[in-house]
Amino acid sequence: MSSNDVFVHQPTASRPRTTAPGRTGRIAGLDGVRALAVVAVLAYHADIGWAKGGFLGVDVFFVLSGYLMGTITIDAVSRHGGLDLKRFWAGRFRRLMPSQVALMVFFTLLVALFYREELYDLRGQVIAGLTATMNWFLIATEGSYFEQLGRPPLLRHLWSLAIEMQFYLVFPPALAALASRGRFRRDQLAMGLVGLAALSAIWMAILVDPNGDPSRAYFDTFARLMAPLLGAALALIWQPQRIRHAPIMAAGPRVFGAGLVALAGLALMVTKVDDRDLWMYRGGFLLAAVLSVVVLAAITHPGSPLGSSKLLGHRWLVAVGLRSYCIYLWHWPVFALLRPRVDVSWSWTVTFIVRIVVTLVLAELCYRLVERPWHLRSPSTSSAAIFRRGPTRAERGSPLPSAKATAVAAIAVAVVALVLAKPAVDPIAESLQAGNAALTSTPPVETTPDGDPVTTTPDDPTATTIPAAPGTVTFVGDSVMLGAAPVLLERFGEGTVVNAEVSRQATAYPGALQALAAAGPLGSKVVVQVGNNGTVTDEELEAIAEAAGDADLYFLTVRVPRSWEGDVNQTLRDHAEDLGATVIDWRGRSEGQLAWFYDDGIHLNQTGQQAYADVIEQTIGA
Repeated sequence: MSSNDVFVHQPTASRPRTTAPGRTGRIAGLDGVRALAVVAVLAYHADIGWAKGGFLGVDVFFVLSGYLMGTITIDAVSRHGGLDLKRFWAGRFRRLMPSQVALMVFFTLLVALFYREELYDLRGQVIAGLTATMNWFLIATEGSYFEQLGRPPLLRHLWSLAIEMQFYLVFPPALAALASRGRFRRDQLAMGLVGLAALSAIWMAILVDPNGDPSRAYFDTFARLMAPLLGAALALIWQPQRIRHAPIMAAGPRVFGAGLVALAGLALMVTKVDDRDLWMYRGGFLLAAVLSVVVLAAITHPGSPLGSSKLLGHRWLVAVGLRSYCIYLWHWPVFALLRPRVDVSWSWTVTFIVRIVVTLVLAELCYRLVERPWHLRSPSTSSAAIFRRGPTRAERGSPLPSAKATAVAAIAVAVVALVLAKPAVDPIAESLQAGNAALTSTPPVETTPDGDPVTTTPDDPTATTIPAAPGTVTFVGDSVMLGAAPVLLERFGEGTVVNAEVSRQATAYPGALQALAAAGPLGSKVVVQVGNNGTVTDEELEAIAEAAGDADLYFLTVRVPRSWEGDVNQTLRDHAEDLGATVIDWRGRSEGQLAWFYDDGIHLNQTGQQAYADVIEQTIGA
């Protein structure tokens, strides 16, 4: 095989059509990769400590999608002179949308019955899901992938499928148009795609906020295109049926070794990286995509055993991989409705088992009743055609015709429920508004990304302070502390300073303390709650302690049902003594007290706010 091959139209009597990858049949090892990727995503969403980087499973899916779409496109161009867009898009629709619609209908009905206060918010998510714009919907509504006030959106995970469908809409016809003219060699097109992937990585690095929530960069279509573009570039120069007759066939053992190294690299990233690591947005996601490309190259090389039945092509991995789409679809809403220490009082282990069992049952039902029947159905076999001529024996055995009335009725009820949904009161937002209202109109003190103090207007809603007098208490925290501000101000009296900001990151705390000190003396006691929104490093704690100066410093442990909770609290305990600080164990005091929290398990209702002030007062005194 030569990467310098040009696309040559080999006319046939049949109409243009798409084919399986290189007409070599289904490659079992690719299903194995799907299985590993979806397991990583589930482990990440389950907040398993060893899978902090499990979100990279989505990037593996992106690379795989790009490879398969590139293969389908170049095969269609080589064999038929072009890509039949109608057939192609119909195939993508049958592959993706029926299962998504089933998911939306099921959870719309479930929410309408048992979670009516969340039905109105679900309406926008359903529209975004149906139009393949979930990622842009989340960007427009400032939705976060990493932080959440209240229950996370049940359909938030459709953001990645939206990016895939946007890619399917534009990329295959564009590639087919360029390739069918015969002016470009495959290696030239591949290099062009690599260049576009590099631009995508640069765009992600530009978008990311080094001191804030990285969701904007995480959701952006153009920032995430690097992965499918690299997968498509591989498809242009790496086709199994050509490798068999090329000198590179003899390099199978070396390709296998490279694949193992790349797979180990991905595993290391899954276990070590954090979703807020700045370097991930400045090259880390690109690295994960490159490693995924190497793994795919090793799987699809006929002389490499990586995709064999003894490795990634093992039948159990293949079985999971075949169901990976349905597993991905159904796991997130199930996880979002069964949150340990929030929705249920079960232990983490019991909750995890229940989540997985429910997910697998729903995914299997969807796979058997929706995905496979629609995917295997001939595109020319419409429901109307079946009705006119009567179903064949095979079609009579299919659940599609017999389930039609039930499906239509369920969809109709779901649509009516969404249309009639009314906006619900958000108690967390009201609590934060009350926290802001309790603070005076004294101009707040904020900081620049470099930590220098700046003055903002009095009506700024996120960081408000009251000038502190010597001998009083200064509180610095995030939205948990902001919600409790009215109680803290009342409990600790005149001169108390509360400086709290929604989604505040650990990197912003030293600057906030420096700004407060510049505006007036800090209290003799400084109480800090850091770590609700992400991990905290030793260096960040040292910077906070230095900014607190001679004040008595107290760190509150965090109670946040996310993977970093244990790491944050352990870091606080390990370093408090060295920093001359005292730890206030809010996490231990709040254990088992579901009644103290709103439905996100993090922010405090009125009872919880009083308990929060109590545990602080018991440690530092009034």
